[in-house]
Amino acid sequence: MISLDDRLVAEDVYRFGTTRIGWYVVADDEALTVVDAGLPGHWRQLVDGVTDLGYELTAVEAVLLTHGDADHVGIAEWLRRAVDAPVYLHPADADLACGGPPGLPPTALLRSLWRPATLAYVAEVIRSGVRRVPPLRTFEPIADGDVLDVPGRPRVVHLPGHTAGSCAFHFADHGVLCCGDAAFTLDVRTGEQTAPRVLPPIHYDAAQARRSVQTLAEFGDAVLLPGHGDPWEGDVSAAGRTDTDAETIPGPTTPRGST
Repeated sequence: MISLDDRLVAEDVYRFGTTRIGWYVVADDEALTVVDAGLPGHWRQLVDGVTDLGYELTAVEAVLLTHGDADHVGIAEWLRRAVDAPVYLHPADADLACGGPPGLPPTALLRSLWRPATLAYVAEVIRSGVRRVPPLRTFEPIADGDVLDVPGRPRVVHLPGHTAGSCAFHFADHGVLCCGDAAFTLDVRTGEQTAPRVLPPIHYDAAQARRSVQTLAEFGDAVLLPGHGDPWEGDVSAAGRTDTDAETIPGPTTPRGST
């Protein structure tokens, strides 16, 4: 059991999920905002966590999605139905979030399945119910620069590249920037925890992902909250420094099963 103190990553901001998959709850006065929504297997964690914070589930007034991948859409539709909390999403990711069960993982992950860390990540996603993620039935569209009238009043920062609709949410009063998969502090293929970086093979448009993440420099010092990996505190312009070694992950020199 993880304590609330261990979940606390900034003032009134809590990390939920697992080591590999992170999502966040922002408390503001008497209400809550959920940023990203994990996977179906995380539902009980949300219910118990909200109770531990001293709230009813009905205190969740909004769900913000950094993008439309299944391991971020997760339980958003369940939550929308349960407490009538609107879900906010960039419309460029509507097909991803509303289109039904997810397809295959990114090619970069499939090519790395020989790696124990990649296999463990894929197994966790499957075990946590990725095939049971309900598609969104409706959402509130967001655009770059919007300041959302939800608990925490975050500003939307459009960061296309990982997906066309990828966004970050800047909670200025809490000093945090929820960046989704625009930058990683965990390479899910290798299991390596790193400073924030772009992982080009896992983006639909790697060049655009690099350009987009460089716009985070304007936020200066903040707590960066990625979708995969540990929170990171410092000058978030570091997120724009790509690791050239991440461009290509070579396969094993000796195929499994060879002698």
